[in-house]
Amino acid sequence: MIDEIDQLLADWQQKINAASQNLLELQEQPTYQRLCGYSGYPKVNLAGITAKRVTPALEAMNDLFQYFDLLVRVVEKAGKLRQQLPRFLASADKIDEIKQLLMGVSIELPAVQTPLAQRELLSATHTVNAIAPGELLQVMTHAFSVARDAVLAVDEAWNHLDNILADAELQIYSLQNSAEFLDSQVIDELVQIQTAIASLRQRVEQDPLGVRVEVEQQIQPMLVKVKSVVEQALQQQRQIRARLAIASDLLEKLTTIQANSLVTFAETQEKIVGYLIKSPSLTAEELNALTQWLTRLETKLAEGLVNPVIIGLENWIDKAQGYIASEQQVFTANSALLANRRELRGRLDALQAKALAKGLIEDGKLSDIAAQAKQILYTRPTTLDQAAELVSQYEKRLNWGMGNGA
Repeated sequence: MIDEIDQLLADWQQKINAASQNLLELQEQPTYQRLCGYSGYPKVNLAGITAKRVTPALEAMNDLFQYFDLLVRVVEKAGKLRQQLPRFLASADKIDEIKQLLMGVSIELPAVQTPLAQRELLSATHTVNAIAPGELLQVMTHAFSVARDAVLAVDEAWNHLDNILADAELQIYSLQNSAEFLDSQVIDELVQIQTAIASLRQRVEQDPLGVRVEVEQQIQPMLVKVKSVVEQALQQQRQIRARLAIASDLLEKLTTIQANSLVTFAETQEKIVGYLIKSPSLTAEELNALTQWLTRLETKLAEGLVNPVIIGLENWIDKAQGYIASEQQVFTANSALLANRRELRGRLDALQAKALAKGLIEDGKLSDIAAQAKQILYTRPTTLDQAAELVSQYEKRLNWGMGNGA
């Protein structure tokens, strides 16, 4: 029995030591001292969510210290009684008294005033409750957890809210400067968020938990929404810039093709006759109008008229591509005529070289055909059909002569 008492006392002493250490560490927390106005800190006038959560927790802490004193007294009383017991033949009544202190309803809690509405005529004005040490320890454990969580929540909010709000402001600044074309609604939302953050900064000291909730439930979702809109605007800008780059390349390509087409057309008119020579399809006026159109689109883009620019760009690109395709056909057709003239010249030279190698170069008929072909091919303009016929006759005559061993 004595061993059981000793073990109970040892267990309670261990619990008291642990409770004392934890209470002391919580009490030494700077945040706790600020909330309570200890150690030279001015007491914070809590408000909002923080007041609703922290004030009861701090009041419970005050009760907790009182309960701790009551618990310590009971354990100390039991310890003194134990010291009075002899090692052997200890009195059973004394042992029961110690057990009653440690395990029974042995602690009287401070009297609590009974509200008038709950009293009868003969009711006592105060209620006195008694509780066992183990039950009181459970109450203390719960009160400590509530107070600890509340204090640490405030501590975390105070330590991080400034950075969180500063980061939100930085995001707003970045969003405002990352997109050139924000509509008025997005700009208004960013201004609203800035105003809300400024208001929250003024409340951080008194209601950090409330500010944290508003940041998480209002500011951050609004930032996410606006960021999504801005990202879409940026993506749209990138697409427009890409289309403008395409348009610029098309305009340069069209200008080059038109210039080449004009040169080729003039050269074909000078050197070819007897074929339909295609005139350039794009006039200088049309090219100038297309250039001015693109300039107007760039101006509208600078003014923030995104959607009209998107539609206008697509129409412009379709128009430019149509001009390029048409002009390319003209250039290709006329270039083919000039290439045919060069090919006939080269072909005649090759056939004459072949005739020389075979000893047929002095053939009178071949010489006459070659002279006629050269006369046409090296005269401006060249009648391509006639030249092609003469070159073909020369080739047939040459092949015939070679076959007959002439």
